Amino acid sequence: MRIRAEITSKYINDTDRRVALVANALAHPLRMALVRYLSTKNCGEGVDNVTCNKDLVQLFDYSQSTISQHVKILKEAGLFITENKDKFTFYTLNKPLLEEFRDALKL
Repeated sequence: MRIRAEITSKYINDTDRRVALVANALAHPLRMALVRYLSTKNCGEGVDNVTCNKDLVQLFDYSQSTISQHVKILKEAGLFITENKDKFTFYTLNKPLLEEFRDALKL
């Protein structure tokens, strides 16, 4: 479906675009599970606050490529923050964005 530019610019703001992007990223059960898992891991500070990509593959019964595809969508939406160390990628959850998303849904 195509939305006309003049309607889009008049009624849809940047917050609406971010909310839609996050909603789309959360629209798969595995991605919801990944976010939920990271939210439990991201309670503290330091090393316990990050999750390695190999840990996600071991935890969830999916191939590494499948996990990577879903993580890519979460990263593009801004939900996962990544840090590369050596050959590993570590993820943290962007809690402020998740809170903004939650608050925007309160109509």
